[in-house]
Amino acid sequence: MRCLLSRYGLAAFLIAAPSAASAEDQAALATVLEETRAELRMPGLRAAVRFPDGRMVRAAVGLADREADIPLDDSVRMPGGSTGKTFVAALTMLLVEDGVLSLDDPASKWLGERDWYRRLPNADEIRVRHLLSHSAGLGDYPGTMRFRIRMVWRTIRRSGRFEPEELIGFIGRKPRYPAGRGYANTDAGYLVLGRVIEAATGRTYYDLLRERILDPHGLDEIGLQDRSALPDITPGYTMGARNLRDDGTMKFDPSSEWTGGGLTTNPTMLVEFHGALAEGRVVRPDSLDAMLAGGWRDPARPDWHYGFGLFVYDGGASFGHGGMWPGYRTHVRHYAASGVTVAVQTNRDGRLDMQAVVDRIVSSLGGDDRTAVASR
Repeated sequence: MRCLLSRYGLAAFLIAAPSAASAEDQAALATVLEETRAELRMPGLRAAVRFPDGRMVRAAVGLADREADIPLDDSVRMPGGSTGKTFVAALTMLLVEDGVLSLDDPASKWLGERDWYRRLPNADEIRVRHLLSHSAGLGDYPGTMRFRIRMVWRTIRRSGRFEPEELIGFIGRKPRYPAGRGYANTDAGYLVLGRVIEAATGRTYYDLLRERILDPHGLDEIGLQDRSALPDITPGYTMGARNLRDDGTMKFDPSSEWTGGGLTTNPTMLVEFHGALAEGRVVRPDSLDAMLAGGWRDPARPDWHYGFGLFVYDGGASFGHGGMWPGYRTHVRHYAASGVTVAVQTNRDGRLDMQAVVDRIVSSLGGDDRTAVASR
């Protein structure tokens, strides 16, 4: 695949390529992944590359389970971390299209009578658009002392389950900046958004997600993190230690993540979803434009910003999201000019530059110039 694309270019390859990936394509991708897996000491690594004609190239290398010596495959699920936020944002935009929500709705319109909401910083100024773009001025819970102490205590009791309001309550009452005037990634803000969605619709988030996005788009290998022991997932590894207990539970209960991420997935499902999103099949094109254009921009970093549930690069030339859950790392990116979407996933966490892994794959598609795919 690498030689063919380097000689003739991506466009020629798309015209000539069969609808199904060849063994040569898969072998070439597997080679890139195995080199990367060995270098970064990952138990397993996998990727999917989706082309605009729907053709898919997938490969998985290494182990899903070190102790049982089970190889990693393309379909088994891993928690996708914050990649789930893009699904929350897409569902929100569908509700905006329906007239159920407005981007300029104050969150207080839906939550203002709830005591926990009134205690939030910027409670009167937060709009739906601010929650979507991490620009509400809210902090986050993972680094707070209160959360850490509570987490240690619950780990001792073997129950790391938290309700959304409890996690939101850890962030304190001091705003990080006025609403709409900054950016700070916050799971707590997306938990607030989840409560807005449910209050506005009278439905549960997971039911709406399944009905409006997962089922219509055939995303049947995406699972809901709605229980303590997740079915059909690989173990993950944190500093070499397995994250699953014998009963399948984890220290931090995965059902606590909810609209902060809250989905198990694989690279195939991520590229299918992001490809459909880019092609106007999930939300309307004007809604996708809003997702890409929204959010606060840092004048010191003009090359990227956070839109609505998406990291947006170079004015929309590419977009995607990363995700981390203890024991796992995930990354997905769509390139607008070529229509190519790439997703990668590994069952270890720590200091890993997953965008660099995507870059390696893109480079293998376009020859020595790693921007070739995005520029064609």
